[in-house]
Amino acid sequence: MGAEDLKIFNEFRPCVRPDMLEDIRLFLGVEEGVGGCLVEADSEQIIHVNITLEKFSYALAKNIFLHLSEFMRHSFFNIYAGEELEDQVRYHFVTGLSGQDGVKMEVLIG
Repeated sequence: MGAEDLKIFNEFRPCVRPDMLEDIRLFLGVEEGVGGCLVEADSEQIIHVNITLEKFSYALAKNIFLHLSEFMRHSFFNIYAGEELEDQVRYHFVTGLSGQDGVKMEVLIG
């Protein structure tokens, strides 16, 4: 994806709550097909989620991402873009409340 494709994602100001990363870990820990995950936030408040599937498929990766985005969604807006790579899928996801900051995530599933 080019920079223009990610304009909203790049200009959005995220805010990570202290308990959010553990909530994501717990959520993914019970998702069927997930072999493991690494969840961390960087200095710019972007949450990076790396998910390893027990057996990769694009359909399973999409299903897990949609469950995760529904779990993390806020009420005003939810935007995501996906990119299928060789044996991986990368998603960029932003969600927020009207007039407020929200969550920005990069999710890599392989």
